Amino acid sequence: MLQDYEEQFGVLTADVTSKIHTVPNLSGQPRKNAISDVERLFEEAKELLEQMELEVRDVPFASRQAANTRVRSYNDEMGRLQKDFRRAQVQMADAAQGRDELLGPEDMSHSEDQRERLLQNTEKATKSTNRLEEGYRMALETEEIGRGIMDNLHRDRETITRARDRLQGVDQDLGKSGRILNGMIRRVYQNRIILTIVGVLMLGIIGVAIYFAVK
Repeated sequence: MLQDYEEQFGVLTADVTSKIHTVPNLSGQPRKNAISDVERLFEEAKELLEQMELEVRDVPFASRQAANTRVRSYNDEMGRLQKDFRRAQVQMADAAQGRDELLGPEDMSHSEDQRERLLQNTEKATKSTNRLEEGYRMALETEEIGRGIMDNLHRDRETITRARDRLQGVDQDLGKSGRILNGMIRRVYQNRIILTIVGVLMLGIIGVAIYFAVK
């Protein structure tokens, strides 16, 4: 799924690049349509980036760092394209100013005001977008760190569980050994008792035999 998003992002950025270079050469309604198309493509690209950042969370831990690096490079490419688009808008504003200078002072003043407002609004929108993207990226990085800690804790818990199981096995083996040793000790005692009884009986028999022999 991540690879599909990456391929779609590549197609979108290529389309954006083409339209950005085309916009300054247009005028009237075609230019407005081209600008709207670029803005729409930017929105689609942002959604793809968000989807990729979500998909990276499910990438195996061993490959997650490389995937994060690729997504960050896509974010950087997105920022570069936005700067190119702003430069194209400035070029269009400069071209409009040149035309207004030919028309007269009043029209030129009006165009200068429009250009200034356009630049201010564009700069504000860019700063807001960058702050949102940076906050979102920081949240993802924090979550990534948290997931790494959870993975480490999970591995530590498994290690502790295996060690506990081994200790339980050793304890069971010690219990079995203790029972075997106790059984051996009991048999030794039993053998001693039997030997003692046999000795007493033999002494008794010998005593009886001597008694009757002397008598």
